[in-house]
Order: sequence, then structure tokens, then C-alpha cells
Amino acid sequence: MSRFGGNPDEFLSVLKQYLAADVGEDYHDLKEVPRKLTEFEPPGHPYVSKEAVELLGTAVGNNKDWQTPFKQAGVLEYVLQQLDPLQTPIELATQYLRVIGNCVADNDDNRNAVLPSLEKLVDCLERRSLAPIALAVILNLCNDFEAGQNEAARLRLDSTICEYMVSNKIPPGGVDYAVDILTWTTTALSPSEIRDASSFKTLSQVLDLALSYDEEHYHDYVAVCLHYLQDSELQTKAARPEILGRVFDLLLDYEYRLQPEELQEAFQALNSHIDPSRLNPGGHDFVVTQLVNSLTAISATDDFVKLYTPRTPLIKKVESRLLSLAVTPSTVCACIMLGNIAVSNEVSINMVEDMSLHVTLIGILSARKEAALLYAAAGFIRHLAFPEENRRVLGEAGLIETCCHLLLNQDPAVRGEAAAIVCKLVTDNFENIEQIIYENMPEDITPAELPGATPPIHPTILYHIITQSQLPTTPLPSRSMKPATIELGRAIVAILRYLHRSDTSHDVEPVLRQMYKTPFVAKPLTQLFRQRFYAEARSEGLLGLGLMAQSHEGVMCIVDTIKEDGSLLDSLKEILEGKKEIQSQNAGHFTRDQQNALMLVHGLSQNGAHLMDSHMAEKVGAMRVTH
Repeated sequence: MSRFGGNPDEFLSVLKQYLAADVGEDYHDLKEVPRKLTEFEPPGHPYVSKEAVELLGTAVGNNKDWQTPFKQAGVLEYVLQQLDPLQTPIELATQYLRVIGNCVADNDDNRNAVLPSLEKLVDCLERRSLAPIALAVILNLCNDFEAGQNEAARLRLDSTICEYMVSNKIPPGGVDYAVDILTWTTTALSPSEIRDASSFKTLSQVLDLALSYDEEHYHDYVAVCLHYLQDSELQTKAARPEILGRVFDLLLDYEYRLQPEELQEAFQALNSHIDPSRLNPGGHDFVVTQLVNSLTAISATDDFVKLYTPRTPLIKKVESRLLSLAVTPSTVCACIMLGNIAVSNEVSINMVEDMSLHVTLIGILSARKEAALLYAAAGFIRHLAFPEENRRVLGEAGLIETCCHLLLNQDPAVRGEAAAIVCKLVTDNFENIEQIIYENMPEDITPAELPGATPPIHPTILYHIITQSQLPTTPLPSRSMKPATIELGRAIVAILRYLHRSDTSHDVEPVLRQMYKTPFVAKPLTQLFRQRFYAEARSEGLLGLGLMAQSHEGVMCIVDTIKEDGSLLDSLKEILEGKKEIQSQNAGHFTRDQQNALMLVHGLSQNGAHLMDSHMAEKVGAMRVTH
């Protein structure tokens, strides 16, 4: 006979006493509870189920020792079966959820039993009054339980919660639970899940939440956005205006909340040589870095270039950030984003001729100290220097003098960008070449000292370039970057290329003679030729030396350098004698480097016979005869 009696009131009284006692090892009588509840189900006894289940929920909530008995006696199974998210009366459904939530708290065995019903729990969110407790149950079920989090991710609980939150279907009492679930569900998404259409929609909704001024959960929303934005495939979709515009707004909103000292820390974190993974994930510098990196990655996609022009509303907003007197990390982002749409001559010319952005950038490069901003602004203006039509305008606007100062910057990435700008400005532009060769270096710059060298009385910009190219290099943060020593050497090669063109209408001879009067002008080229890391730059160095050797004055510069470094001829010999297999397969043909090496050897022989000592002349002559 059942101990729980035959009528509803007696059942409730005995159940209350039973649950108040110690659990004990024998809980056989508990198996009668699901059967009795089935007997007393509504409509005959509508109050019994609600009160009985409330007693069960309170008991297991107060004493976790009931968790295992509830599962083994079938109480937990009965509650799960009876719960109908859309049909069960609210008061009863609430008590069912209390039992489930208290049974799974910190109990993985019970969690495994309930997990197949997770979708039913999620469906409870449809009813606004059930949402807070349903969320609490889901949190108990999945918190610190990997299988639960993976199942929540599979069901795209992040998307469901966001949809309810932006529709205001979750009461204030459930928002804390919802945000916690959203956070760990997002981190549990697989790579394929985070890239699907649901994620894109969810990201849009989380951006809405982040910009809704919910101060209590603001940083949680930002963290979720960042998690989505790190995926490279999602970034290509995020180029759409409805996403990208709000990500940019989020950056502006976030940095607006920072104190001046925090903004400076964020600037420091944006430096190219700092690894973002070493920053504190909860710190403002980490968040700003991730937002900027996400925006710049999105703006580097093909979709970004297709969707935006300088006249697009979002780009106008980005431009206004660049023009603002208040310089913040978003200014760095603006430089990069604008630079990424300056990929055609038409856009770059428009940015210079019509928008005068180069004036703003030169102002930044001349006045600011933040390495991240200088690097971004330099990268942008280097894009503007790609069209030949812009180079003279940029030179006349003072960019060459600005680069002279940037070459002194402590950051190797900034120096590298400055050197690359110089290289681009002198490529196929006679006016900039003249300025560099003839004009004195800025008065507030002291030329770098080279061993055993006395600076000229009036050192030119070219001399500044030469001396800076000879200074020791420091490691760069990326192998894709070239150090200033390489780019400055390439700039001198670019000058020589233009001054040796046969189609130029300018009188280049006086310019060449003046160039060769500059001390150590051949050193950057021999340095390019001798380094082995950048093959293309090595070839350029050899070409530059070959061009110099076409005149008596140029050979004088080369011979002076060879006297300091006799092994240069050995490297030249190595080029001429190398790649024998290629030569045997292509009889009578030389590689490009071998052709340039021959040009250098013949130039030395013809224009420098009386300048070389006997040993040097003998080595050069032997190479000429052999080849």
C-alpha cells in the first residue's frame, strides 16, 4: 500500500512530511509520487499537481541530496514529460521548471538526463512570463558542462536569445541569465556554425544590443561582437553597410567612454610590434585593438572595395573622424579604412585633388607622436602616392621633408613606411628627384654619423637618406614589411632608373653629376646587393650599381666602396659564375642578375680603369674576359 494515501489532501500532507525528512538510502516510496501525480492531474484536482511539484522543487532546491533520488525514482522524468512549453498553465510550468533547474545544478548525471529536452526548455522562452526561470534552468543545465554548451550552440541558442532580447520579450529579471548564456554559447560555436547565416543575423542583433545603452551588460555585448568578428569568413560578410557602419559606431562609442590615459594605453596597444594575444582580454586596450583590427580586416576584403567609395555615407563618417581635431584610436582605423579604398588611380587622385586628404595626413605625420597613428597615416599616404599624377603634388605639399623626420622615429615600422613613401615619390618623378638631390635636409635634423665620415657642410636630403640607410636595423613585426635600409636603397635605384631613361625630356646630366657628389651614394646599393633576405631588392641593388657604372663619376663612387669592401667583387663573380645548369639549358642566355652584373663589370672596365688599383683591375678584367 502506498504511504501517500488515497485522497489529494492526504497525499500533499504526507509528501510534505516525507520531503522534510532526511533523504536516507531507501527512497523506494518516492517512486509512487509520479503515479499519484498522474492520478490527481487536472481537471479533476487542478491544485494538487501545482502544490506537489512546488514541494518537490523546494525540497531539491534546499537539499541537493534529493537530486539523485528524484532521477532514479522517475520524478525528474515525469516533470520533463509533463512540461508543455505552450500548453501547461504558467503556475504549473513554473514549478516544473523549478524542479528541473534544481535537479541539474552542479549534477552532470542529471544534466545528461535532461539534455535531450533542452529544446523544450528553449521553447519555454516563447512565453514571456516563463522566460526568466527557463533561462535560469538552462544556465544551471549548461554552465561548466561542455556537452550542454555544445548542444546549446547546435540549437543556435545565441540566435534565439538575441532575437528575444531585441524584441523585448525577456523581462528584466531574466536579462542577466540571458547575457550569460549568450556569452558562453557564442564561445562554444564551431567554425562552421560561426560562419553561417544565423551568426550574421545574431551579430547584427548583438550590435543593436551593444548600442542600446544597457550599461550593465555593455561589455558583455562588446565581447560577443568581438568573438564573431574574429572569424575571417564572417568578416567578408560584415562589409555590408548595416554591419560595418555599426561596428564603426561601436568603436566610437567605446573609445568615448575612455579616460585620456586609457586612450594612450589603447594607442600603445595598437603598435604594430605588440602581439594582441598578450593583452588582457578584459582590458580596454585589448577591446580597442580588437575592434580596430576587425574593422581594418573587413576593409581589406574585396567586398569592401566593391561596396564603398569616398562618397558613401559610411566613408564620409570615417573621413570626418580623420579630419577631427580629437585624435583617438579610431583615427588610426580611419586611416587604414580610407587607405583600403584608395586602390585605384581614380580614387587616389580624387582624394588628393578634390578632398585634399594628403594635407590632413601630412599634418598628422608632422605633429603626432603615436607610432600606431604614424604607421597608419604613412600607409594611407603611400597609397595616395601610387598614381604618378599625385607624386608632384605630394612633394610640393611637404611630404618629403615630413618623411625626413619620420626616418628618425624610434619605431622600425614607421621608419619603413617613411622610406617606402620616399621610394614611391621619386619613382618616375623628376621634380621630387631634384628636390631630394639638391635641397638641404631640414635644419632641425642632424645627419647621422657614419664611421670615419665627415658630413658635408650643407648635407642634402639625399645625404640624409644615405646615412639613414646605413644605420643598424631593428626587427620588424612582420616579414611582409621591409626595413628602412632596404626601402631607402630602392629609392636610390628608382632615382637612377629615371635619370637613365632614354625617353625623358629633362636634362638629367647635371642632376646625375650632383647626385654622384653626395658622399657614400653607392653604399646603399652595395648593401642591397650584399643582403640575401630580399631577393628582388638584391637584384635592384645590382641594377643600380650597373647604372652608376655607366659614367666616370658613378664609377668613382663604386670604386671607393669596393676599396672599403673588397668582397663585393667576389659576390659579383658568384653571380656571373652561378646557375650553370640554367646556362647550359639556355645556351647563350643570361639571367637578369647576370646581365646586370655584366653591365657593372663592363662599366667598371670602361670608365674606371685608371681609378682601380692593379689587384682590383685584375679581378674585374678576369670577370670581363670570362664572360
